[in-house]
Amino acid sequence: MASLPRGKFATWQVCHYDEEAMYSTSVPVTASSFFDRRDELSRLQKLVRQLVSGTPTWLAIVGTRKIGKTSLLLELARRTTESSVVFVAIDCFEELPLVPGIFRRYALRLIDGALGSELGTSLEALASSPVDYRAALQRSARFNALPPALRGQVLELAQFEVGPELIRLALDLPEQLAQALDLHFLISWDEFQELATLPARGRLPDLIPLMRSRWQRHRRTSYVISGSARGMLTELVTDERSPFFQHFSLMELGPFPPADAVRLLTENAPPEWPVSRELATRANDIVGGHPFYLQLLGEALTRQPRRDGDSALKRALQELLFSATGRLALYFENQFQRLVGRSAYLAQTLESLAEGPQRVADVARALDSPSGSAVRYLERLSDAVIRTSDGRYRLADPVFGLWLAWRRPGGTILPMRVVGDEAELAVAQHLVQLGFDLVYQSRASRGAFDLLATRGPDQLGIQVKRSAPPLRFSVAAWHRMEAEAERFSWRWIIAAVTPPPENRLLLLDPAEARVKKQVRLAASAKIENLLSWIDHASHRDTIN
Repeated sequence: MASLPRGKFATWQVCHYDEEAMYSTSVPVTASSFFDRRDELSRLQKLVRQLVSGTPTWLAIVGTRKIGKTSLLLELARRTTESSVVFVAIDCFEELPLVPGIFRRYALRLIDGALGSELGTSLEALASSPVDYRAALQRSARFNALPPALRGQVLELAQFEVGPELIRLALDLPEQLAQALDLHFLISWDEFQELATLPARGRLPDLIPLMRSRWQRHRRTSYVISGSARGMLTELVTDERSPFFQHFSLMELGPFPPADAVRLLTENAPPEWPVSRELATRANDIVGGHPFYLQLLGEALTRQPRRDGDSALKRALQELLFSATGRLALYFENQFQRLVGRSAYLAQTLESLAEGPQRVADVARALDSPSGSAVRYLERLSDAVIRTSDGRYRLADPVFGLWLAWRRPGGTILPMRVVGDEAELAVAQHLVQLGFDLVYQSRASRGAFDLLATRGPDQLGIQVKRSAPPLRFSVAAWHRMEAEAERFSWRWIIAAVTPPPENRLLLLDPAEARVKKQVRLAASAKIENLLSWIDHASHRDTIN
């Protein structure tokens, strides 16, 4: 349980406060690492004031996974000066698959919020040993001040059978504790929509109507629900057929505005790897203002050698997003599988939207299906797809769209389109037509080459020059390319892209270079057929 300077927050996530700013991708952020969200915090602070004044309100926060919902509530708790307010957070994804036992966890967390600071221990952790759990409770003066009936229920909570009685006890518990101990609870349920998937079977009640009927009696408890399943959560609180219709106000939590995204990247950078405003602005132009993406990119960026920011950004994006094992790529792969399951039509729908906003007729044409079927597929993808004011559909997350476009056949050219210059893009376009895949990242962290092209077993290091032959190199730079190619068993070439308006691409054979005080490579070194050149080089190696 995390202890805050002011107020209390009962949760299993360990949080660190007022530490030196760093990029954070594994835990929620607060204090000096917290950025933006001024309007949202103001709205939540008003909710706290209403709670303390005896007029609690409920709020539903809709936003993609890792958009910062937990960080927002942690920062609210840190800034709340009212000592009677107890913050309790629970995430339905803590129990996978979700089972009714989540309500025991919830009840124990409520007790931790009310009594844990006095005991100096976590009752949720002790619950696995009922004897130790009861012994800890009986040492608490606040516990002993509870009404006898409530004290008996709390004492036996660790051994309650999971069923209707436990669920009703858990739902009534915050208000009972608040009244007995003169507290106020602000309770956050993340991924709340998952509770609607728990079927009412056997002796288990229909949860959503039961929760509404219990919660609406509470006067010392406010509820904040949130979730990443945009369509399902929105329907839960706005559909007039829902038990929660008109009980919640709705808050959309979106990406940071550009100014705050730039601040996050520049101010959280380590002293030994400062990120300039120019570099941060370019990074924001590519990945947008999603705080999780920015934190991941900041980590990847500052792991790169400090050569020049532009090269570091290219390699960081290649490592993070345009790689099968990149952290953001794996995150998107998981999201993709969750959205489409085994449906090839849902996958095709997403891929068609990766090209940009589409009308229903465009999606239907891509699927070779009737428009009615396309509408149904778009509705099933409502967590990832937004309908625009002009009636077209687009992906809610443009960065997810970049990843979808990259994973398509020929998509390895995308990094050069996103962060490359015209010369790199020209080289990439030519090599993709020959069947190569292109990456910025090489196995050499301070690589001598700009691109690595792969085609089957062939690996080709490429240095791109933005000038017409003859090209000149220092002997040291030339030897570095030779050494790196030998070290990794790569073929290697020089790609020369002539200046506008000609913009002609020449692939040059390094074996034709003249080495004196400088290394000179003339246009006569042009490789006419790259695939044949590679095959001949492989044949020579086999003979040798």
